[in-house]
Amino acid sequence: MTIKPGQSIRSLSEAEAPAVLNHPAQKAAVPLITQLITWLRECKTPEDCYEFQRELFARLYEVEERRAQCSRVIKRFADGKKPPGDVPPPPSVSGGASQLPAWQLESFVFERLARQIRTVGDGFAWTCFGYDRRIILALCRNASPGPMYGKTGLPYELGAINELWESRGHFALHHDLTNCLRIADLTEFTADGRRLLHEVKAKPRAERRQIERMQAAVDAIMRGGVLPNSIGDSRLVQLDEPYRTDLQPLNDLLQLARRNGCHGMKLPQGRALFAASLPVVASTWKDNPAEGNRVMTITRQQALKRAGIDKVMHHIKGYSGDTAARSPIMAPWSIYPFSAPDCAELICDLLFFDTTASADDLVESLEEAGLTGEVLLKPADVSLEGAMPVVRASWRNRTVTWHAEGLNALLYELAEPDTLARGIREVLHMDSPPDYPVLVYRNEETSWFPARPKGPGTR
Repeated sequence: MTIKPGQSIRSLSEAEAPAVLNHPAQKAAVPLITQLITWLRECKTPEDCYEFQRELFARLYEVEERRAQCSRVIKRFADGKKPPGDVPPPPSVSGGASQLPAWQLESFVFERLARQIRTVGDGFAWTCFGYDRRIILALCRNASPGPMYGKTGLPYELGAINELWESRGHFALHHDLTNCLRIADLTEFTADGRRLLHEVKAKPRAERRQIERMQAAVDAIMRGGVLPNSIGDSRLVQLDEPYRTDLQPLNDLLQLARRNGCHGMKLPQGRALFAASLPVVASTWKDNPAEGNRVMTITRQQALKRAGIDKVMHHIKGYSGDTAARSPIMAPWSIYPFSAPDCAELICDLLFFDTTASADDLVESLEEAGLTGEVLLKPADVSLEGAMPVVRASWRNRTVTWHAEGLNALLYELAEPDTLARGIREVLHMDSPPDYPVLVYRNEETSWFPARPKGPGTR
């Protein structure tokens, strides 16, 4: 099988996945990302943010440069040419430098590394914006711009960042360092607390569509306008319902997985968790991998049984593995209230967890909130993706459908189902709810790490 950049590591063979995780660059990423998250959490002033961003840029640029080299070599293979002499070969663990599979593995690894570093960039953005999900939800609604390496406008963006810093003392967040900020190039943080979007061009003229997207994002946040690039009436709805999660039990579970290799637990409201540490599993069962897999399977099943959902018809499952910077609306692992090493290992897939929720219990949460619930899933083992409908909530003649793409809060952020149900009830009881509401809960910033800052401000 040909390995392609962006492919999920879970789709690789038993020989390919270890080659990725044991690649020297991937192994070096864990201490690097730990260091970056630690530094991020120490950012208190505009100077801190400016210096941190410089380091983050250097690390991401280096990774994207290597990825571009790999793409260049692979293209030469397709043209029947040998790798150029000015490109360093892959490490010996990847195979011979003259072999196409070695370069395909190298390209795969460095695409992953770029996403993993961008997960730190996403955490930086969430931190700078005070964990205000509304801003992320408004500025993410555009196609991904792709790698920044080789981007024509990059020198001008860097120049604008430096100019704002040197002339005004204002820190400017570089959107290219993130996966979640896809509208505008920069956000300038001013002394009086304003946040100004900038579109930077080689010539001082932005396209009309770009200006309209920026204005739509601002209007969505400040005035309840329709979100950018929406089909239909899609607007942010700020709820009174406070955000409550079970992230503390998840943290406890991760520590048990670090100690035992794997561990499972039940959560209330029809949910089960399983977590594993790949290094501990590999060390404990290094002479008998099959036994390690058997133990993990049994541990998962026991967690489902303890949660009382082992025999329900519809399981809703989420796997943390290889989700780094996949979704622009997903809270990044770098802001989770865990230690920096744990966050880094979640990002790099050495530590992972999966959540299983009962669709029937979700319906029960909706009914306890005074709504009518209905499971829309068919009795089949399929992946939950995109706009696939999962559960419908109804009140009088109004309905809200819960789609697969909206399950992040339930499966990864471990938001309590009853909390989510009460939020849906609140929007259904509104006088004039939008056709496609995007819900934002109250006090969400208290779920993340560290305590909510006031923003970078100025020198």
